[in-house]
Amino acid sequence: MVDESGERVAFKANQRWLSDPFGGTGSPRTVLVVPSVSLDSAGLVKIPGVNHYEERLLFLLQLLRRPRTEITYITSEAIAPEVVDYAFDLVPSLPRAHARGRLTLLDCASREPIPLSAKVLRRPDLLARLRAAVHDPADAVLVTYNSTPVERELAVALGVPLFAADPDLAPLGSKTGSRELFTGAGVPVVEGLDGLRDTADVVAALAELRGRDAAMGTAMVKLNDSFGAGGNVLFSFAGAPSTGLADWVRRELPRRAVFASPPDTWEDYRAKLDSMGGVVERFVEGEETASPSAQVMLSPDGGVRLLTTHDQVLGGAEKQIFVGCTFPARAEYRMQVQELALRAGRALAARSVVGVCSIDFVSVRTGGQWHHHGLEVNLRMGGGTTPYFLLHSLVEGDYDPTTAQYRAPDGTPVAFYATDRLYQDAYRALAPADVIALLVDEGLQYRVRDRVGVAAYMLGALEIGRFGVVVIGPDTTSALADYRRLVSVVDEWAASRAARV
Repeated sequence: MVDESGERVAFKANQRWLSDPFGGTGSPRTVLVVPSVSLDSAGLVKIPGVNHYEERLLFLLQLLRRPRTEITYITSEAIAPEVVDYAFDLVPSLPRAHARGRLTLLDCASREPIPLSAKVLRRPDLLARLRAAVHDPADAVLVTYNSTPVERELAVALGVPLFAADPDLAPLGSKTGSRELFTGAGVPVVEGLDGLRDTADVVAALAELRGRDAAMGTAMVKLNDSFGAGGNVLFSFAGAPSTGLADWVRRELPRRAVFASPPDTWEDYRAKLDSMGGVVERFVEGEETASPSAQVMLSPDGGVRLLTTHDQVLGGAEKQIFVGCTFPARAEYRMQVQELALRAGRALAARSVVGVCSIDFVSVRTGGQWHHHGLEVNLRMGGGTTPYFLLHSLVEGDYDPTTAQYRAPDGTPVAFYATDRLYQDAYRALAPADVIALLVDEGLQYRVRDRVGVAAYMLGALEIGRFGVVVIGPDTTSALADYRRLVSVVDEWAASRAARV
C-alpha cells in the first residue's frame, strides 16, 4: 500500500508519459477504459441506471481505427453482446474482425453503489488483467469519466498515466473555484458571493444580495462540490422585510428551500453545506434566457481545442436538470460562447488541467443583445461528450472554429439533438435488439450517405426503461423534428410490445 504522499509522487511521475489518446501520431497504443462515475454512494443511488452510464464511453471504440491500438474496457457488469456489436456498427470505417481482436471486455460482476474504480481496486485478479494488457507504460493511458483520488490510486496501481485532471486540481471545478477561474480569465459571472463556508455564511450572503437590490425575487444556493443540479437550491425573497433581513432569511430558509434535483431534505442539505461550503447567486431572469455550454479538449502539451458549443435542454420542475442538448449552439451567440469558453480553457490549461472539460453558461437577452455569464467548470466528461464523439465517429469531419459548427469532409454543416433521458416505464418491455431493429425497420438509423439519422447509446439501461440517442441532421431544427418522430415510433413499439406480454 502506497501512502498518500507517495501516491502523489508516483502519479506525477507517471503523468510525464501522458499523451493525448484523441490525438494523431504519438497517441498511446494501449488504452485502459474504466468509465467510473465516481460520486459518493448517496449521489450514485440518486441517478437512475447509473451502472449503464459506463456504456457511454463505448464511443472510444473508434480509437481502434488505428491498426495497432488495443483497448481494455471494464464495467461493473458485463455489457450485452448486442450492445457491443452495435457500438462497432457506429464506427463505419472500422474493420470489425480486425478490431475485435484488439478489444478486451472485463467486468466486476457487481451492482454495488460504489464507484467502479473502487470495485476494480479491491479485485486483485482484475488489476492483474489490466496490468497484463500494458506492454509499455509509456505507451499506455487510463481513460475515466471523471477524476477523484480513487482514479489516481487506480492509475498508480496500474503504473500508467491518467487522461483526466489531477484530483488535486478539483477545487478549480468547485462552484467557488469556477467563479474565481472565470473572473481571472475575463469571463463574466452572475452577481453573487462565493467562498461561503457554512449555513451561517449562506444566510448572511442571501441577506447581503437582497440588500443590494430590493427587487430581487429569487436567489440560488449551490453546494461547492455537487453533480449536475444535485446541489442547487432556489430561495424566494417574496414577502421579505426591509429590516431584520438576515433573521428573516435564517427562519425562512429551511422551509422555502426548493431543491432543483429532489428528493432531498433541508437537514441533509444543511449538513453538506456545513461540510463543503458553497456559493449564493442571483437567479438570472430576463426577456429570454438560455443555457449554452462548451466542451474543450485540454492536451498534455497545453493545447486547448473546442469540441462543441451547444445549448442545454433543462428539465425538472425548476428547469435545472440536464436532459439533452442541441449542437451547435444558437447562431446569434455561439461565437461569443466559443470565445468565453476558450478563455476559461486557456486558464485551465495554464494550471495543467488535461482531459475533456465542459464549461456551462447562463445567458440572458435584453432587446437584441445577449449577455453571457460563466456558471461552472466541470473537470470531467459531460452530457454532451458521448453525443459529440458519436457524431465525430459517424461523420468523420471536424469542428470549424470559424463558425462554431461541425463540418463533414465536404464542408457541409452537420448538427444534432441528443438526450440520454428517453425514459418511460413502458420502455422496459424493449430489449437493446428491439431498439436496434426499430431504427432499421423504420428507416431511422444513421445513413452515412445522407449524414442523417439516429445513433442510440446506453441501451443496457432499457432494463429500467431508459436509453439515449443522438439524432443527426443538417441543422438543429430538422434534428429535433426527427427526434420527435423517433419518440412517437418508440412509444408505439413499446405499447405494442407491452400489449403482447
